[in-house]
Parts: sequence; structure tokens; C-alpha cells
Amino acid sequence: MSTYGRSYLEKLNKYLEKLPDEERMDAVMEIESHIAEGIANGQPEAAILSRLGDPRKLAKAYRSQHFVEGHRSGSFRDILAMALFYCTTGLLSIMVIPVLAVIAYGFGFCTLLILIAGAIRTFGATWINMGVPGMEVPTEYSMVVAAIIGAIIGGIAYFSWVGLKKYMAFLSTQYRRSLPGGRVSA
Repeated sequence: MSTYGRSYLEKLNKYLEKLPDEERMDAVMEIESHIAEGIANGQPEAAILSRLGDPRKLAKAYRSQHFVEGHRSGSFRDILAMALFYCTTGLLSIMVIPVLAVIAYGFGFCTLLILIAGAIRTFGATWINMGVPGMEVPTEYSMVVAAIIGAIIGGIAYFSWVGLKKYMAFLSTQYRRSLPGGRVSA
């Protein structure tokens, strides 16, 4: 392998420094093997490296794979870690992911507050106002109105959450396609 090929692998290793050591070494060895195999098959090293593309982008593909495979629980912390990773991957993601996340979690929290307020008001809490301009909701209908409004806002939260997960899955697929062979592993 030429010094250009070694330099490419060193850059890839540097860009993968946030991965666990074992995964980083596996990724670098995989690319090194891919290059060696291509050279053994008579392909010029420059053409192989050109197909692999920028080592920074290739490293993002490996990091994406690591995030998707390592964060399947769907917990708030895991989703936040994935969102932060994908927000660093492009301009559109910087806008889409935070908006969907704020809507999903903010509206979900508001749904809970509306349902709690409706239940409390039903039991006679006069300090909770519920109504539209010009019309106050009778106390005995507070829970029904809260359930209807909560269902609408909860639906918006749910569909934003689903959209967020689908968008991040789409990004993961796109990054994994840039791995050698365009593999999309589970």
C-alpha cells in the first residue's frame, strides 16, 4: 500500500476516534482489507480510494452505524444522543431534528398537563380556567374537553415522534450506504 493509502487510513482512524477502540480498529482494518483486495484484483489504489470518498464522510457512516446499532432502546437519552449526532451531519438536520423533537416532547408533556388539569378541574378546582374566548367550559365537562384537546395535541406529539424516528432511520440508511459495498446491516 502506498503512502497515500496509509495516509487515508490514518485520517480515517483519526475521524473515528469517538468510537470504542475495538470498533474503530475493526473499521480501519475493514477498509484496509477492502483496499488490499481491490489492489489484488488489479484495481488502481487511487480509484479505490476515490470510490471510498472522503475519509471524514466514511467515518460518519461508521459512526452512524454505531449509533443505530448501539442505541436501539428508544430511551430519551439514546434518542437525544442520536439527534445530536445527526444534527452535526447537515444543514437540513440542524433544522428538522430539533423542530420534530421539540414538538414531540413538548406536545407530549402538554398533553399530560391538559389531562391532569381537566381531572383536577372536574373535582372542583376553580382556579383552573378552561374555555374559548367568550365561552367557559362547564366544570362537569372539563374532563371530556381535556380528553378531546389532549387527544389532538397528543396525536401531534405522536406523529412528530414517529417522523423524528423515521427521519433518523433514513439518515442512518444513507450513511450506511456509503460504507464499502453499500451494505445496510441490521
